[in-house]
Amino acid sequence: MVKKAVRKVPKLEQEVVQYDTIIKTCLIQRLTEYEITSLFAKHDIEMGHTKWYKLKAEYNKGTNARFLEIAKSEWADEHILIIDKFKAIENKYWELFNESGEIMERSRILDSIRATQEQMTLFYNETPLIQKMKDTLEAKLDELNKKGSVKKV
Repeated sequence: MVKKAVRKVPKLEQEVVQYDTIIKTCLIQRLTEYEITSLFAKHDIEMGHTKWYKLKAEYNKGTNARFLEIAKSEWADEHILIIDKFKAIENKYWELFNESGEIMERSRILDSIRATQEQMTLFYNETPLIQKMKDTLEAKLDELNKKGSVKKV
C-alpha cells in the first residue's frame, strides 16, 4: 500500500479559514487597528497588531488567487457571450433573408451575413484561448494521424 503525502496546513492558514468572516468584515468596513482588536475581542479571540497583519497578508494571498480565477472565468464567459451574439445576429439575418422578396434586399442581407461571418472569424482567430484550443486539437489529430487511427479527409 502506497501512502500519499499529506500536506500539513500551517497554523496561519487554519486561522485564516477559521476567522474568514471576521477578516472580511474588518477589510470591508476598513476598520482601524483598535476597531479590529475590539471586534476580535468581542468573539473572545486575542488579536495583536502583528498577528493581524500576518493574518491579513495570508488572507490576501488567497484573495489574489480568487481574483485571477474569477477574471479567467469572466473572460471566458464574455467571449462565449460575444460568440452567441454573433450567432444570433447571423440567424436574424437569415430570417430576414427568407422573408425578403426583393433581389436587391436579399443581396444586401447576404452581404451583411458575409460581414458578420468575417467578424466572427476574426474574433475566433484573435482570441488566444480559442487559438490554444485549436492548436491542442490539431496536435491531437496529428498524433492520431501518426498512429494511423484517423483517416485524412
